Amino acid sequence: MSYATADHLLLWFGAGELTEVAVPDDRPTISAELLRLTIAAAPRTAYGADECLTADLAVSRLQTALAEGSRLLDSYLAARYPLPLPESVIAASPLPRACCVLALTLLYDDQLPKAVTQRQQQVIQWLQALTQGVVELAPPLAQSGRVANGPSHASGPRVFDDNSLREFMR
Repeated sequence: MSYATADHLLLWFGAGELTEVAVPDDRPTISAELLRLTIAAAPRTAYGADECLTADLAVSRLQTALAEGSRLLDSYLAARYPLPLPESVIAASPLPRACCVLALTLLYDDQLPKAVTQRQQQVIQWLQALTQGVVELAPPLAQSGRVANGPSHASGPRVFDDNSLREFMR
């Protein structure tokens, strides 16, 4: 299960930056517009076959990085929460953004800019705090009681009902 999509990457980091990091080194660069069209599965009739192939490879790299980022998130989340998480919890949490940061970090390989390194460190610190219970994932999850290592609550059968209480009060 992936916590983010290529559309999320576009939203937060832009097609220009994604084009720089997602196009394989042995391929010619492509335009940001072609990457946008490929992610949206829109027609690319204005582009040649070689450019489209490069765009397809770039999107494949984006999806692979997102899947790897999701696996890393799962390794932290599994220590505290039962997986898979409900979509509503994922949408209400910082997980999509965290997944995108981790994916972008993977796409940069060894040439991480300082800003990307700082974002990655912030995500890892947040995940560690989450695992330790210092922060909560999302209010809906905290209210649902779906904490894996938290206390369990069980209720027994009802001893009194409305009729027995009326009799008792007489």
